[in-house]
Amino acid sequence: LCRQDQLQQKIVCPGPVTCLTASPNGLYVLAGIAESIYLWEVSNGSLLAILSRHYQDLTCLCFTDDSSHFLSGAKDCLALVWNLYSVLQAEPSQIPDPRHVWSRHSLPITDLYCGFGGPLARAATASLDQTAKLWEVSSGELLLSVLFDVGIMSVTLDLSEYHMFCGGMDGSIFQVDLCAWPVQRDRTFQTERENGKVFKGHRNQVTCLSVSTDGSLLLSGSHDETVRLWDIQSKQCLKTVNHKGPVTNAFIVLAPANMFNPDSKPSVPLPKFSKHLHGTESSEEQGNEGMTLRLGLHQQESEESYLEKAEKMYSQMYSTREKNLLGDQEHLTIQVSELEEEVSTLRKINKNLFDFSARIITKPAK
Repeated sequence: LCRQDQLQQKIVCPGPVTCLTASPNGLYVLAGIAESIYLWEVSNGSLLAILSRHYQDLTCLCFTDDSSHFLSGAKDCLALVWNLYSVLQAEPSQIPDPRHVWSRHSLPITDLYCGFGGPLARAATASLDQTAKLWEVSSGELLLSVLFDVGIMSVTLDLSEYHMFCGGMDGSIFQVDLCAWPVQRDRTFQTERENGKVFKGHRNQVTCLSVSTDGSLLLSGSHDETVRLWDIQSKQCLKTVNHKGPVTNAFIVLAPANMFNPDSKPSVPLPKFSKHLHGTESSEEQGNEGMTLRLGLHQQESEESYLEKAEKMYSQMYSTREKNLLGDQEHLTIQVSELEEEVSTLRKINKNLFDFSARIITKPAK
């Protein structure tokens, strides 16, 4: 925005921040600080986790579109896939295991991109080893590896995932067709043969790429101090914006409805992010009391658990099936009525779960 907004909050971190991202649902913020990943909760500024599973400095972080998983890449050539729920449930004393460890790159990871589909999405990684790779988040399988003749600094997919765009060290941008035939897991992109698949114009490494929602435009930023907007179909540069230094990030985003309203201001002030893990703060820093909720770790009520209820229902259904084996019409009628009762009980349980979740989510902050 060109409008001069006031600084909401200045947050001092334990070290230089090399990468930063927020979850699409707006609840969490991730930062790469040296070789560790810091996870904060936006609503109260609590530092929920410090994940130290990389061996060298972080270079990139990104969430899946449903905020259920996040990916991290580092100079140690590893890309890790994390389940956010597992990270939040872990005790502060232990570092949870990542869901997948992708170790097929041989030089530092430079960029990550996660496609559409939550945990079923496909993710792309770029590396200085001159390859870009496409992975399946759910299984961790390597789907595609493309070898180029330069190191790759940035990668993105279009929304329909027909094409992968890769930004090179030399300023070239390469378009890889993901639906090309024949299907090969390992491909070599030879620039001289790939006619009409290269965007030429940048004079230095391409650091960031972003495709418009309709798949017609490509935005790129480079160390040559320019941002360029390209027409994907013709590979022509439509617009060049000059900057006073290397461009490190640029992306296309749907504008919020109130973006150009001069009176719009953040409705909730951003809290100060904590420097210490949640639950280990010193007494003078604690200030406002809070409650930690870990679902499923402890039985909070003495009444019959949902698991025990499910067990009882299973035994009832099993006995009903036994009766039905006798083939008597009367038993069949009993089975129908008992199953109707089961459905009613299940509906009640579902309603209880929904009401409980709604109370937790809508509970006003103190």
